[in-house]
Amino acid sequence: MASIEEISNAVSVCKKCDLHLFRKNAVCGAGPEKARYMIIGEAPGYLEDEKGLPFIGRSGKLLDSVFTVLGVNRATLFITNAVRCRPGMNKTPSTKEIKTCSNYLKEEIETISPSVIIPMGNVALRALGYVFGKKFPKISEVSGKVIKLGDFLIHPQFHPAAILRNPKKKVYFLEGLRQAFSPASYSKEEIEPKYVEI
Repeated sequence: MASIEEISNAVSVCKKCDLHLFRKNAVCGAGPEKARYMIIGEAPGYLEDEKGLPFIGRSGKLLDSVFTVLGVNRATLFITNAVRCRPGMNKTPSTKEIKTCSNYLKEEIETISPSVIIPMGNVALRALGYVFGKKFPKISEVSGKVIKLGDFLIHPQFHPAAILRNPKKKVYFLEGLRQAFSPASYSKEEIEPKYVEI
């Protein structure tokens, strides 16, 4: 099993798809190697590409504000992305790009073995599907619910960028994350999707 440092080193020099041609920095996952919670975003934005760190732009600031309200210490979380290099013009990552990077996500999950995984947005949910060999519903169908998958509890949420585009959903976003960080809520709203092998 690879360490997080070894995975990060592999990500930093990865040239498996064309996105490496345009990046300043590949963005590796960040956080404790044995974190209980893992958050998965979509792909790096401008600031993430500049600094090589996940969720430090506008979406990250929104996420931090929610952490403050919930009393969650970001330093205790492992935060990563489905795709590790910034897509040009901030476009949605392609299927090939998501599949290629999903191997790094798989390694991170195996190494960290988090109890709770929080994929944010459809791209993160698709990447998780490639990791587990499952086809998840769209984020709009499962956001705020709990999916039990083996030893993992998966709490899909909308991506913070979607909340920035529609601030009226911020309360819903806050409550979804409150549930994700509240173990007592796991038994209240669980679903068993009809998975289709990918």
